[in-house]
Amino acid sequence: MDDNKKKIKLLIIGIIMNLGGTEKSFLSFASQLDYDRYDVDLLLARKEGALLEEIPPQIHVIELPDSQYADMFLMSGQNAARTLWNCFVRRNPLIGFEILPYFLKILFAPSKRSHTATRLWCRLLRHFSVLNKEYDVAAAYWGDRTMFYMIDKVKAGKKIAWLHFEYGNPPRDDALYLKYFSRCDQVVTVSEKVNQSLKQHFPTVAEKCVTIENINDPRLIWDRALKGESFPDAKFTGKRILTIARISEQKGLDFVVGALKKLREDGYNIRWYVVGGGDEDDVKRLKAMAVDEGVADMLILLGPTQNPYGYMRDCDIYAQPSRYEGKPITVEEAKMMFRPIVASNYVSASEQLCGDEPHGGSISIGRYGVITEIGVDGTYLGVRRLLDDEDLCDSLTMELSRGHFGNETEIEKFYRMAES
Repeated sequence: MDDNKKKIKLLIIGIIMNLGGTEKSFLSFASQLDYDRYDVDLLLARKEGALLEEIPPQIHVIELPDSQYADMFLMSGQNAARTLWNCFVRRNPLIGFEILPYFLKILFAPSKRSHTATRLWCRLLRHFSVLNKEYDVAAAYWGDRTMFYMIDKVKAGKKIAWLHFEYGNPPRDDALYLKYFSRCDQVVTVSEKVNQSLKQHFPTVAEKCVTIENINDPRLIWDRALKGESFPDAKFTGKRILTIARISEQKGLDFVVGALKKLREDGYNIRWYVVGGGDEDDVKRLKAMAVDEGVADMLILLGPTQNPYGYMRDCDIYAQPSRYEGKPITVEEAKMMFRPIVASNYVSASEQLCGDEPHGGSISIGRYGVITEIGVDGTYLGVRRLLDDEDLCDSLTMELSRGHFGNETEIEKFYRMAES
């Protein structure tokens, strides 16, 4: 017990353990933590998700004390009205008067909808209880909502926020975020490009900003790949393109439909597989778009899976057609598995693939993959280049096989922050 009391009391704040990039990033981080030095609690809005059982046994998992507010952490444009009703108005109708001005702002100023929704979220935090236990260090690992909660409701000697996204894309409420960033001891980004962008956006908190890359362990990825299932259509003889992503606007899967239409017109024998779930409306919309464009047989939605690495092992091309990203962990995993990669020009693409940003409708060939302009045409041109150029694919595979993409020592940066 005496030794345990000497440990640093660390709280990590999450949401749920879904099959997402943030959750996978957290598990890699947690796999490297020194539990002889840290006594770790993981606070989740709810104890649920396919990856829940993969949390290291040394971590004590706790739930949000205000369980009636758990859905607030999962609120989206599609379910906002239902969530606010169930969490607040149904329980206390008077809170409706607190919410109403924000809904009117959204109605009459739709261009500021996301700003207003974020301010409403923070306003409603006042109804949450303060977490009873006090910690040496708190880390809001799941992004902005966990940061808001950490700042307003957690007692800790040091508070660290994690940003897995590029700040400003899409636009955010600068005044509100600056208020919260200023109250953090450190703001962690997962890419140097994202870090530079954040510092330029908020020079007054630049000294707080630090890069800690998502931790990658190639041995673990390959071990899971060798155990993972492969594509169900074993007799297909064409090229297989894979994207692992949640079906949402951010991930640019609508670009895939347009690119597939062009590739079909060109006569290519390909199938594009998507591993990942999404909101029901988003999935229906993507399927309908594929039917309308005549490529439903080429776009194969495999759904979410706990182990997608068998698909990554056996694909011919890995594609990341996103509108915006921080530093997607799936691209790093594709690098570890030596897959030729096509990625759109999100903020860290040139950093991940060691290439220049594309300009003027062109594509850029990096050391580890092809970088395209964001959109249907860029996605089409990038994929077509790899389909046409077998020598380029072989060259990329060779470069990737020579690379070293493990970075377990990134955890040392966290230790320095937490213990300084």
